[in-house]
Parts: sequence; C-alpha cells; structure tokens
Amino acid sequence: MKEPLRTRYAPGYDLFKLIVAIILTIILIILLLRERDGRLAALQMAVSTLTETVSLVMPTATFEPPVLTPEPTQTEEPPAEPQVASDLNECPSNPTRIQVGFTVRVLDWLNFRAAPGLGKTIQHTNSPGTEMEVIGGPICAPQSGEPPRAYLWWNVRMEDGREGWSAEAPLNFPNYFLEPVE
Repeated sequence: MKEPLRTRYAPGYDLFKLIVAIILTIILIILLLRERDGRLAALQMAVSTLTETVSLVMPTATFEPPVLTPEPTQTEEPPAEPQVASDLNECPSNPTRIQVGFTVRVLDWLNFRAAPGLGKTIQHTNSPGTEMEVIGGPICAPQSGEPPRAYLWWNVRMEDGREGWSAEAPLNFPNYFLEPVE
C-alpha cells in the first residue's frame, strides 16, 4: 500500500508572502499618489489658465436679462390710465420714500419703461445697484381689483442720459424696487 503524499512545509514561507504583499501594496500606493499629484498639478494649471482667460474676457462681457412681457388675455381688463398723484395718500401704493431731485438706486431687476404703467413699452431692464436721477413724478397707476392697489411711477434719467419711468414698489409686497441714495 502506498503512503499518501504529504505537503512539505517550509517554515517562514507565509511570513515571506505577507512581506511581499505589503511591499507591493506600498509601491502601488506611491505610484497612485504620484499620478494623482501629476493630475492635480495639471488641473491646477488648467484652472489657472481658465481664470486668466475669464478675467480678460469678463470686463467686456455684459449680461442683458431677457425682457418678458405678458401676453394680454381676452378676460383681462386694460389697466387704468395713470393719474398724477396730487395727494400721495390717495394712491393705494406703498408709501413713497423718493422725491424729485433724489438719486435713487435699483434694489431688484427693474423695468425702465417709455411711460408710466405696466402695459407700457419696456426700454431696458436695470440690474440691482444701478443709480438714476429722479426728474419727475410721481404718477399713480391704479390696478383694478379688491383691495385697490397701484404702482407709484417716477420719471428717471439714467447715467447715459436716457429718460423713462420706473415703479418705486411692487403691488402687494413691502419690498421696494428703488431706494434713495444718501
């Protein structure tokens, strides 16, 4: 009868395999870190180049938001004709903080119209921070409905000399579109 084959055992062989595996793992980690650092350097250089390019382009770029005018529906009543506000307390708008001769600053995107009233032609949309001189007004433009509401419109002149009309405050919010510059 034959004896079964026995596996030969080499003392320390398992320890040798463990050490080789650790060394290979360390080499792999070092190579991955070098590759990542190379990619990071390349990415930083690309971002730097892009930033320089954008900074050269940005001062000449201007953004004009699209001007959207609502389409009138057949059930809509035409807005009431603007009326000169003799007594500002009679106009159902937010209380005014502006007078003729003031310089005002735009607080939110604000339409600059050819005449006072929501249905009038939009000539331009001013961005927040734009400053204008108040040269006339106010005109109360009431809106139909309950409770009665209105915009208080001011004739303003932009720095480039264009003249038009902008509302001081919205219909039903305590926010203002224009504030006096002190």
